[in-house]
Amino acid sequence: MRSDQKDWDEQLSSICCALRSAVNSSLGTSPYYMTIGHFISSGATYKLLRALNVLEDRSLAFSKEDSLEIVRSRALKVMKNQFENNEKRYNLRSREVSFSEGQEVYRRNFKQSNFAAGYNAKLGPSFVKKKIGQVYYDLEDLQGRYVGRFHAKDIKQ
Repeated sequence: MRSDQKDWDEQLSSICCALRSAVNSSLGTSPYYMTIGHFISSGATYKLLRALNVLEDRSLAFSKEDSLEIVRSRALKVMKNQFENNEKRYNLRSREVSFSEGQEVYRRNFKQSNFAAGYNAKLGPSFVKKKIGQVYYDLEDLQGRYVGRFHAKDIKQ
C-alpha cells in the first residue's frame, strides 16, 4: 500500500484471505478450515503440492463431511474449555443468594448523601415482601410501605 493508504480497496482480497487463513485461538483452527474443511492453498503452496503429487494422494483423505465433523467436534471442545476458563475468571466475585419473604435485609440506597440535610446514603433496612423471578425482590420498609423492586446484587443480609 502507499503511504497515504488510498489504495486499501485494491488490497481487500489479500486482507480477507489473511483473516480467513489465520488460526483463531478460540477455535484452534482457521475460519476457512472450519467452514470448508481444508486449509487455503496459495499459489506457491499449490505449485509445491502439485510438484510433490500430494494433491492426487487420497490415502489419508477424509470425505468432506467427515473432515468437517472432526473440525467441528474439536472446535466445540476448545470452545467449551474456553467457556469454562472464562466462567472462572468472570464469575469470580459472583454470589448465590436467595432471600425469603419476611426476611430483614439491607437495600442499597441510590440517593446521594447530603451533609446539609443530615442524610447519609448507606444501606437502608427493609423486609422482603415478595420474590419476583430468580433475582428480583419487592421490598417494604419498616412501616410496611412498598419501597420498590430491587435486584439481588443491591440487597445484603
